[in-house]
Amino acid sequence: MSILAEAFLKNRAEQLPADVSDQFIVPPFFGRISIFADTKSVRILGGRGCGKTMFIRHFCHSTTFSPRKRNIDDEVLKSVGLYLRPDTGFCSLMTPAWLGEEEARLAFSHYVALQLLSEAHQAVENIARADLSAGPLDARDLKLSPALSLQFSREVSVVGQLGAFVEEKLAELELWVRNPKRCTAPIFLSFASVLPRLAEDMAKKLPRLADLSFRAFIDEFENLGEQQRMIVCDAIKHPSLRLAVHIAHKRDAVTDFKTSSDERIVELHDLRKIDLEQELSEEGEFQLLAAELFLLRLHLQGVNFDCREFDPERLHDQSHLTYRLSERYRNAVVGRVRELLPSLTSTEIAKHVMEDEPLKRRLTEMIDKGLGKHGLRGTVTAASLVDPAKARASVVMGALMNRSGDPAPIIKAFRALKSDKADKAGDDPFYKSGGWVDNNLYGCLFHLYAGLPQRANLLYAGFYRFCELARPSLRYFQELCHVTLLLAFQRSERQDIEPVSHEFQALAASQVSDAMFEDVPQLGLHGEKLREMVRRLGALFEAFNRRPAQSEPEINHFSIDQSDKAGLSDAAIQLLKEARTWSVLYEEPDTKSKSDHDIAQSDWVLNRIFAPHFSISYRKRRKVTLKASQVNAILCHSSLVFESLLKEIVTPEQESPGTTGQLF
Repeated sequence: MSILAEAFLKNRAEQLPADVSDQFIVPPFFGRISIFADTKSVRILGGRGCGKTMFIRHFCHSTTFSPRKRNIDDEVLKSVGLYLRPDTGFCSLMTPAWLGEEEARLAFSHYVALQLLSEAHQAVENIARADLSAGPLDARDLKLSPALSLQFSREVSVVGQLGAFVEEKLAELELWVRNPKRCTAPIFLSFASVLPRLAEDMAKKLPRLADLSFRAFIDEFENLGEQQRMIVCDAIKHPSLRLAVHIAHKRDAVTDFKTSSDERIVELHDLRKIDLEQELSEEGEFQLLAAELFLLRLHLQGVNFDCREFDPERLHDQSHLTYRLSERYRNAVVGRVRELLPSLTSTEIAKHVMEDEPLKRRLTEMIDKGLGKHGLRGTVTAASLVDPAKARASVVMGALMNRSGDPAPIIKAFRALKSDKADKAGDDPFYKSGGWVDNNLYGCLFHLYAGLPQRANLLYAGFYRFCELARPSLRYFQELCHVTLLLAFQRSERQDIEPVSHEFQALAASQVSDAMFEDVPQLGLHGEKLREMVRRLGALFEAFNRRPAQSEPEINHFSIDQSDKAGLSDAAIQLLKEARTWSVLYEEPDTKSKSDHDIAQSDWVLNRIFAPHFSISYRKRRKVTLKASQVNAILCHSSLVFESLLKEIVTPEQESPGTTGQLF
């Protein structure tokens, strides 16, 4: 018996053990990346929650030589992964101002060397205990060469003594860094030379390790100081056959890869790139991975969910990727999760509006206001333009009646639809391709729900919609699942799971969205500015959503007028980059532009996880093009300037009566 919600309680790799062999799911895009087949360095990019750390952990020794694995091939001994997440607080002390320029550089390289040697020692321990197909391999008693032993001040004679040596030297380094004037400086090691020498020693003395190399993964590379990043870039620029250095960081958090000399790291020549955020942005692949993650977490929690095609053991091995990408498997796994997290179609939600008295009343009032605008209240009643049997058409009538122009043809078309006298040749204005329903139904539904904020908005409920809100962040998806199961089953113990109601899912989406909005100030050094930016953009899109005419429904992103791009202030450009780094905004190519490099050639999409907080659409359908001066005002100017701008962009006459004051 298990508490269902706890299956998704740990949604950060830092909360998991170093061995993630039973947690890591080989992603669908794995077959497209062969870059780990050579010794070239790799740069791993991705925003918060994209799984950078989990991805790296998969390649490191704790997972590679996991006690859970059987018959491990000696091939993996060619590349032993070492993980390093620098202690940023400690590294921040190793500055020229505190230690002196040369000492700071040597101290950081020494720190990295000790951390990686500790990892190498633990890797040797894991290899000794691993179930290798060619038999045991214990290198702990392997003697070091005199040259390497000298590097360790002759305090280490065999590999197995490295652990104690490193522990002592790390303590010694910490004392000196914190008290440089009172303690003697340690004898510094260089990670770029000592790690390859260790691998070379082991390779010479053990034939099975003849091709041994270490791969050092440096996580959160952006948190290192500029001089420290240069030292790492030196190792990338001048690689060794026995050591490859890989880095992981948030997108755009590091833009200059300068070495200690005048050289810089050049992509393709010096390193390759994996953009996890870009890979996970593929809708179909994210859905499959999210569905597998959902079922895996339930499986690890001991919960039954009845899906015969799902085999957790196949998730962790690349050899089973073809099976997992088959149509049969995808349909079974994704289909099962869709059953457990069901959603309503837009047609079904429109019918729900007809059955929900407050929503139906809001629709009727909306139509009535439109009739009043055209002076038709005495001749046509709003109730006559609402028909439960024609739910979708009735919902969009709310917008159509509030638009300028002659409403007579629209009323005539609706009456023909009600009496089943509509054109059967496919020219019916409501249901033809690109007709009134296609273009307006979602926007009208979002508008109706926005007027009843206490109502659970069913447009956010369901596995597919959870994926749309979360993509490309698996962390957001897990949080949506955690809150959903907590609401649906509370903390009751269960051994199976049943479908969750749409209302609980919609409520969970709202709660998670609110929580993520409140979390924005914690993002980096400019968190408060980022939250104000999110609030203002949300208010802008919310204002468009409140227009009863819905002439341009579902506006939820913006672009910057290309001809006006020079007018962007430095502060606005910096905040846009910060927002992109922390995945508050996503910069996506404008399909009408030929370049995706220029800031003005892009669409700027507010992270969809914020959509429920502002009651706006998560679908990328329409945008507003802003002038540079308007972007400057939204991002950097005072609240009074923004409020004035908002009234200018979304004019009062476009608003529902009585709503303009609520925009601020």
